[in-house]
Amino acid sequence: MNAVSEPNKTQRRAIPLRTIITVAILVGVIVSSFLLYFMYQTAKSYEAMREATSNYIDCQTAAADLKTDSEYLTNQARSFVVTGDASHVTLYYEEVQTGSFLEELREYLVSARASRQLETAMQLRDRLMITEGYAMRLMVAALGDDITAYPDKLQTIQLLPDDMLMSAAEKQEKARQMLFDNDYEASRNEINSRLNKGLDILMSDMLTEQVKSSEHLQTVLSRQQLLTGALILSLLLLGLFIVVMVIQPLQRQIASMGSDQMLSEEGTSEIRFLAHTYNRMYEQNQRVNEKLNYEATHDGLTGLYNRAAYDSIRAELSHGEENNALILLDVDLFKRINDQFGHDVGDKVLKTVAQTLLSAFRKEDDVCRIGGDEFAVIMRNLDSGSYTSVLDKMQLIAERLAHPAQAGIPPVTLSVGVAFTDQLQEGTELFKSADLALYHIKETGRNGCGFFTSSGNVDVFRGEDRKPETDGKE
Repeated sequence: MNAVSEPNKTQRRAIPLRTIITVAILVGVIVSSFLLYFMYQTAKSYEAMREATSNYIDCQTAAADLKTDSEYLTNQARSFVVTGDASHVTLYYEEVQTGSFLEELREYLVSARASRQLETAMQLRDRLMITEGYAMRLMVAALGDDITAYPDKLQTIQLLPDDMLMSAAEKQEKARQMLFDNDYEASRNEINSRLNKGLDILMSDMLTEQVKSSEHLQTVLSRQQLLTGALILSLLLLGLFIVVMVIQPLQRQIASMGSDQMLSEEGTSEIRFLAHTYNRMYEQNQRVNEKLNYEATHDGLTGLYNRAAYDSIRAELSHGEENNALILLDVDLFKRINDQFGHDVGDKVLKTVAQTLLSAFRKEDDVCRIGGDEFAVIMRNLDSGSYTSVLDKMQLIAERLAHPAQAGIPPVTLSVGVAFTDQLQEGTELFKSADLALYHIKETGRNGCGFFTSSGNVDVFRGEDRKPETDGKE
């Protein structure tokens, strides 16, 4: 149960990659939506500021044109009453027909105060144009010209009866006086004053609109920059998260796989889950391999090293330079035990022999079962100077097997052959020397221990006997 619940705990502690991606997408969509909105607002604000700037320039141009038109009409009317040149009348009414005066400014009137001033100026200008038209009509009469040769608007003007009775000189004088007296100048000044006030107010309003548009554009641009920074920051954070929680853990886990190690459970929950699953499979595989290796190198009945492991150890030691001892052991008359007591008892005897050998020798010594009732012990880093120590061990083993502690197991004896690498003659193999000693014991009555000597003889010990029996070889 713990192995199953553990990944779930790991997943709860870690942040899932899909959650981060989903959040990043949502944040990106939200920020991008706001960014697009403010980009649209920026475009609108820019257009508003551009329009305000254009209107400001157009308003200035229209105001200048308005003043110029007013001065132009006055000059043409005055020029006619002074010179009598009919072309000035034609130019006057052409300007009246084409000139828009305040019409160009009406679309910019955002203030009632400016509108009042400019409308008053327009009204005063209309009155002044009546005066100018009457003065020019009076001058035509003074000149005695055919009125039909003049513009239609001038033809519609009717002279007062008293003025019609005046002489030509009087009519001309009155016409000049109407356009040059103090009342006319006062009217012109009033028009200019109203016009200037209205234009000042209008220009101030237009400038205020321009400033507002500029400030709004600056605000929108600031928000757009802030959102752009937030979007870039979110992308950087997402990239950093992917590097820290995905790429780096994967790189470390790939390195661990390459070196045949368990993976570190880090990163997002998905990567941790995969690492945890891999580790479980790795551990199971290790246990299976260990079991297979154990079964391949160990005897199933006794748990000792088997013949394959024994051969591998011999091959390994044959290339070394250290001194070793090889002990070969056979259980005497083992077939008789199987026949008399049964194979179950025979198996128990083999297990007892195996446990007795394991308890008698050192941990670094290799105890093997190399056949049915055949055992071998390889004592590492040991030379013939430990002759007595090996003999003591064999006598102890013989004593224990002669009086087994487990009930139902008959006493057994062993035939033993021992050889030391430092006593081998040149070209002689350790196994053959030990086997020769064992064979000698078995041929001379069993239940004994034979030591192969450097002279090629076998020293034999039986029971408690400390004096060797020679095999008679010279």
